[in-house]
Amino acid sequence: MIRLILAGLGALLIAVVGFVGFRTFSFVAPPPPAAVEIAESSSYAVDASAAAVRLGEAIRFRTVSLVSDGEDRAQFEQFHAWMQQRYPAFHAAARREIVGELSLLYTWTGSDAAQPPIILLAHQDVVPVPDDTRQNWTVDPFGGLVRDNAVWGRGAIDDKGSLISIIEAAEFLARQGRQPVRTIIFAFGHDEEIGGDGGAVLMARLLAERGVRAWFVLDEGMAALDRHPLTGAPAAMIGISERGSGTMRVRAVGQPGHSSMPPRETAVSLAAEAVNRIHDMPIERGLEGGPALGMMRALAPELTLTNRMAVSNEWLFGPMLRQRMAGNPAAQALMGTTIAPTMINGGSRPNVLPGEAIAMINFRIHPRDQSADLLRRARQAVADLDGVTVDWSEEPREASSISSTTSSSYALLAALSGDILPDAPVAPGLVLAGTDSRHYSEVAENVYRYQPIMLTAEDLEMPHGLNERISVDNLDRMIRFYIGLMEAGAMQ
Repeated sequence: MIRLILAGLGALLIAVVGFVGFRTFSFVAPPPPAAVEIAESSSYAVDASAAAVRLGEAIRFRTVSLVSDGEDRAQFEQFHAWMQQRYPAFHAAARREIVGELSLLYTWTGSDAAQPPIILLAHQDVVPVPDDTRQNWTVDPFGGLVRDNAVWGRGAIDDKGSLISIIEAAEFLARQGRQPVRTIIFAFGHDEEIGGDGGAVLMARLLAERGVRAWFVLDEGMAALDRHPLTGAPAAMIGISERGSGTMRVRAVGQPGHSSMPPRETAVSLAAEAVNRIHDMPIERGLEGGPALGMMRALAPELTLTNRMAVSNEWLFGPMLRQRMAGNPAAQALMGTTIAPTMINGGSRPNVLPGEAIAMINFRIHPRDQSADLLRRARQAVADLDGVTVDWSEEPREASSISSTTSSSYALLAALSGDILPDAPVAPGLVLAGTDSRHYSEVAENVYRYQPIMLTAEDLEMPHGLNERISVDNLDRMIRFYIGLMEAGAMQ
């Protein structure tokens, strides 16, 4: 009998090893996107040094997001006038509209109205530079200095670099008298950093009212990394989805009074317990249900054998995979919803029991999850805590839909990226923050998020941080990419 059991176990082991091996070696990159005819970007006569000077000029306009009606709009208005003066051919070719007071919507009308347009996004506004951080900058954050083969200043990467590159490309083509066959729409919001409600939302609504259904939308959001965490080699990440977000408000009610004779639970202790339970509630994490599996499949030729075996056999190595990624915040965010308690408030004096305590918990919602289900589970987690209620503090934003990686538009972006950055294989990715592009899902077949620039780990710290800058080489790449995009995507 023991021999039979051992023989059975041996046969099972051989079968498992064989199955794991089969899945490992069949886990290969998908077929490349359909061939797309594009010009060699090196053929474009781009003066990146002159463009860098103009980007520096753009950075000098302090277009910090406006958070109240009374704030001065002059910097935005002066920036608009500068754009008209600096890019006359583009402004002569495209129709300009001002939407939501300060957002700019341009339409470069194509000769074939039957072709769905392309929508290119960028935003004018930048985050502020807090006074207590200015001494840590090595340059004036709004000086627009060109130094050490880079353009320095707030917005260089996020997102005036993209905006200026797009207009540089359009000006390049317009000066040559080129006319698009397919309409190109340019939407430059003024409040992306604070949600886009007064800019992107209104522009997308206006396009929807006009019956626009675009071929695709392209915005910022992801870029090429010189060392991808999985492969240690370059990879160009095209965002095909972005996480949603919402903040839960936890309210705990307790007996007010003096702290000398406290009840068993106070409002503060109840709030703390509720926060801990919600923070610790189980969240599904895995490769399925989002861009993670597609990303890893696209990078399969670059993965080590061990990593390829683990990701292709998640059914077996899932616990090990999740344990390895547990200490990596980016990996956690890629594989599931994240939960972050951010605020708690209750009480006015150390010896007084407050009648209520309020806590806020921020959720960044993965594409596989829905806000209604997350709220239901949070309420279940605290159901036995008397006096505790949980609600969304405001309407949450769901994760965006997942755009196609087999579409003709993705193939175009992949081909252009491959020409600009030939050593960086293209892979789909999940945008962990938020962009204006999420507002355009109803007016486009697909929405993508990608800047064709090569970034290091240090570069990733610069947007919203210190010493933000973009290399002239990266600026050159972006301009050439957008020329190629407009030429191959709209002028053939």
